[in-house]
Amino acid sequence: MARRLGALLLLTAATVAASAIRASAHPHVWVEATAEIIFRDGKVEGVRHAWTFDDMYSAFVTQGVGKNPAAPSEDELKPIAKSNMESLAEFEYFTVMKAEGAKTDFAPPVDYSMSQDSKKLVTLKFTLPLKTPAKLDGTFKFQVFDPNYFVALTLEKESAVKLIGAPAGCAHKMIAPETLSEADIKTLEESAASGLPPGVDFGMKMAGYLVINCR
Repeated sequence: MARRLGALLLLTAATVAASAIRASAHPHVWVEATAEIIFRDGKVEGVRHAWTFDDMYSAFVTQGVGKNPAAPSEDELKPIAKSNMESLAEFEYFTVMKAEGAKTDFAPPVDYSMSQDSKKLVTLKFTLPLKTPAKLDGTFKFQVFDPNYFVALTLEKESAVKLIGAPAGCAHKMIAPETLSEADIKTLEESAASGLPPGVDFGMKMAGYLVINCR
């Protein structure tokens, strides 16, 4: 059950979830993301993610879970959350953090859960700690994206990110992605026509990023 329902990153699962209305298109899964950047003693310790999935994926991932018409409980959805965590590990949880240009490494996620709301949308929550807390003397960069662009994560506004426990003088700003070149647009069109991914790291081109400055 967990293997079948938790395959967030597998093309087969994503295609089944979206094929009814989005066949042969990229991305296959849409996610509205929020994040809390966690500080302690002036250092970044990690990030708390909350990802709300589109209606098609939400329906797919909860199929056969819980007792109709009641929504599945968090306990019933826990194996799916766990399977997603295991799958996301290969892709570093779609999360990039850089302190002064140096990429940070993550420890295994903690406090993960999945729930379904009144609109039948599922939300995956998890905390992603850094292996070593990052001292922030200058600029810190934060991005969330799927390199292969199977999953489109939307993190567009400053309000989608909160700084928790940040020192006085820290501010953050969301930087919008650059306009795609003609070559990139052609690549995306060809991807939509063929159903094949547009290429490694194409998702990064489609994603904005957050910059945190502490003075």
